Amino acid sequence: MSASVEAPAAPLPPLPAPSFTPPPDAARRLRLTAVVVLAVMVAALVLGIAPRVRREKRVAAVVAANTAAPTVSVTTAEPATGASTATLPGTVSPIETAPIYARAAGYVRRVHVDIGSRVRQGDLLAEIEAPELDQQVNAARATLAQTRATLVLARANLGRYRQMRADSAVTAQELDSMEAAFGVATATVSNAEASLQQLIQLQSYERLVAPFTGIVTTRSVDLGALVGTAGSVSTSLPSGAGSVTGSLFQLARIDTLRVYVTVPEDNVSGVQVGNAAVVTVPALPGDTLRGRVARTASALDPAARTLLTEVDVANPTRTFLPNMYAEVGLSLTGVAKALRVPATALVIRDGPPQVAIVEADSTVRYATVTIGRDYGSWVEVTGGLAPEASVVLNPPDVLPAGQRVRALRTAAAAPASAP
Repeated sequence: MSASVEAPAAPLPPLPAPSFTPPPDAARRLRLTAVVVLAVMVAALVLGIAPRVRREKRVAAVVAANTAAPTVSVTTAEPATGASTATLPGTVSPIETAPIYARAAGYVRRVHVDIGSRVRQGDLLAEIEAPELDQQVNAARATLAQTRATLVLARANLGRYRQMRADSAVTAQELDSMEAAFGVATATVSNAEASLQQLIQLQSYERLVAPFTGIVTTRSVDLGALVGTAGSVSTSLPSGAGSVTGSLFQLARIDTLRVYVTVPEDNVSGVQVGNAAVVTVPALPGDTLRGRVARTASALDPAARTLLTEVDVANPTRTFLPNMYAEVGLSLTGVAKALRVPATALVIRDGPPQVAIVEADSTVRYATVTIGRDYGSWVEVTGGLAPEASVVLNPPDVLPAGQRVRALRTAAAAPASAP
């Protein structure tokens, strides 16, 4: 049997793709969603990059600040003024002062002055009663009269012996004896006169007089007190501080005053005789006395390293009193070739003082300097600094040598002028 072969079937045509057209509202929602997604992605990108950019800017600013030249204030080192003032403490003292003692031993018979009394030279202060001394004067006068009578007799005998010697009535030895007796009598009279004058001088001390014009600052005796020639007093009145033991009175002259000032060693080179000075007393505000340096000790106190200086001032109104505390504005002569810089320019570290100098190429250099007189807000520099140098004010601790800086120039405060 024979099989029949069927012919293959023809392929089916492809089905047409379905066509879908969304409605208009759905298309708008799709576009809006895409925009929102894109905005979210952009926002996320911005939020992630912006902090990083800010951090990079801050780092760049810090690096730029660290690498830029810092700004410093500078001033110019100027020559020191010819004269300046140092205000120092002082003590007011009278121009003259003297304790008055008794030279004649006896009892105080009369007192003519008291503390605060103004006296002139030669005025009577007190009288002393010394009857024993008066009797010694009388005895000395009698002795003098006796020796003078002996001298008269010796002179007469010598004249007679000379006549007899001319007639060879006496020997030469007898004439020599008469001449010797006359010499002894003459010497005895001179001795008696000297003794009488000594006692009269002691008798004059029964009257205590003022040695100069001034005021009585202390009185240590009263009527009837027994006084001695060695400064002893049987009873002593309370006369306050400053009285001298054994003295009857103390006298002071205050129309001119001495003001003693102890000048520190740093200012000694500027102290010269004749320098002007202004004296003020805190207890007397508004009152000022002007004077000049009269003298100095010309040697420093070995313990305090200070120079004792005396300033004489006139006190015509006698308002300023002895032993007052005073403040003295002392004019000091400037040191030649010295410079002045503000005290804030000094760099005090481990070694000697230094200053920071800005060079012409705007770099910093440290120079060791020698300090002269210190006036508080400014100091004198006597070595290590060139005139017109640009000195850094308040240099920071982290300013190294060789650092490049920007200099901002300021004017330094001028020192106080001399009176």
